[in-house]
Amino acid sequence: MMPRRWPAWMLVAVSSQTWATPPVFQHVEATRIVTAARAQVDTQLGSDRAAAEVTVLGSPEDVVVLPGKVTLGVHAVTGRWPRARVGVPVDVLVNGQVVRSATVWFALSVHRAVLTYAADAPIGVLAASLKLVPQDADVAAVRGELTGSPHDIDGMRLRHPVLAGSVVVQEDFESMPDVDRQQRVQVLVALGAIRLQARGTSNGKGNDGDVVAVLVDGAEAPVRARITDKGVVQVVQ
Repeated sequence: MMPRRWPAWMLVAVSSQTWATPPVFQHVEATRIVTAARAQVDTQLGSDRAAAEVTVLGSPEDVVVLPGKVTLGVHAVTGRWPRARVGVPVDVLVNGQVVRSATVWFALSVHRAVLTYAADAPIGVLAASLKLVPQDADVAAVRGELTGSPHDIDGMRLRHPVLAGSVVVQEDFESMPDVDRQQRVQVLVALGAIRLQARGTSNGKGNDGDVVAVLVDGAEAPVRARITDKGVVQVVQ
């Protein structure tokens, strides 16, 4: 008995019915993504959350994904924190696999009592001579590491001029060098077994081990000398 042969049009119809069923796509609403990102911001704000103002700057579009279990993976915010503008990356996963990613942008304003300068001050002023007063400020708009206490800047000096009312940050200060520019220093000279001492003026600044130019009293040209202690240098042969 010959096998039965189906008409070609019937084979086309069966094939079309088997493979033409479209997959059921899922919509992940933008509000769900924004809510997850906002929760991450609130977590990182911690105790500042109550005093913070958080505004969504840019909301992503709805995401269309294939069937499966949908979850969101929210990344922690890295870098300086808090800051005025922050983007929170959010991954959209289906069955544990990342299929889409989006970034939600927020504007932050975080008010807190911080140290500020009571008056203008020029470069080089010792930290101990500065008058610091507490004031309310938006710390998210501040660039730099906040100075929490005057003890944080003990033994330091201003590395640039500051204005009254500006927030005190660690980057405003530098450590006092062992030898400063135009500082009077003790100059040691070793010539074999002979040891000599003199006074001079440093043309540069540095710390223990650094080499600076020093004009010894009575000399016409500076010599190279290595810093060995605070205010002490030894001529380099």
